[in-house]
Amino acid sequence: MKKLLYILIIVFTYAYNFAQSADEEIYFPADTLKKAFHPSKELITSELSADTDEESDDSEAQNEIAELYGDFNTTAIHQFKYKEVFQNRDSILISFEKDKFVLPVIGKINSHYGWRRYRPHYGTDIDLEKGDSVRVAFDGVVRYANQKVKGYGQVIVIRHFNGLETVYAHLSKIFVSPNDTLKAGTVIGLGGSTGRSTGPHLHFEVRCLGISINSEDIIDYENGTLKKQNFLLTKKDAEETYNLRSKKYHSLAKNKSIYIVKKGDTLSKIARKTGMPLSYLMKKNKLKKTTVLKPGRKLYL
Repeated sequence: MKKLLYILIIVFTYAYNFAQSADEEIYFPADTLKKAFHPSKELITSELSADTDEESDDSEAQNEIAELYGDFNTTAIHQFKYKEVFQNRDSILISFEKDKFVLPVIGKINSHYGWRRYRPHYGTDIDLEKGDSVRVAFDGVVRYANQKVKGYGQVIVIRHFNGLETVYAHLSKIFVSPNDTLKAGTVIGLGGSTGRSTGPHLHFEVRCLGISINSEDIIDYENGTLKKQNFLLTKKDAEETYNLRSKKYHSLAKNKSIYIVKKGDTLSKIARKTGMPLSYLMKKNKLKKTTVLKPGRKLYL
């Protein structure tokens, strides 16, 4: 009899354990009033995988950027890597997600990319009032943030997952620190006039591997949108189109029917020099008769 009872206990225990291992959901009494839900190991694994899918995508994107730049230097404002990168390739394709772009600040452009007062101007100056919010243009990670940089004043540099870096200068306050991960549209600081500045504005630069790119080739400031979903940066662009100190930049401008405004130029003088009708110049470049032309600005002919 005892032997039979022993066998029955063994069979019952085995059947109970098997039933539990086969269940997807197992409940363990926590106390007499409640039951705590514990998913099986397979469910835990699948849920964790789902939660980390987005993080792994971001991680892969960051790894691609890391391979391109080589490192993530938080002490140097610019990382010039284009020469070594273009030794092994002819171009870099930069892709954008249109729903993940925000204008850093809404305002008129005071000064364009190009030569200005006999010195290169690597960014776009956007008008603002001191204390206005400045937002990050794309998702990214803060690489550099400093309150005192010659020329730039208080400045932030953000590396984006699409391969670009953006620079926000002349700020009055900085709200972020190196290694902060940001979403497009996050307020990173307040506008100001620190550094080499004649009045409150945002000096905004777009760079790739240290190369300064004319942001107006990418951004439609009037409508607050991106002009294209993909931007191809070639080796020739790095050496000529966006190399403001290169003689080829100026000859290229002429070949592309672009006139670079010089000191003392007026619309009438430029019309006479180029042989273009004044009305055509104004319409082509969206100018008024009262528009003040600043040296270094490009006019399309």
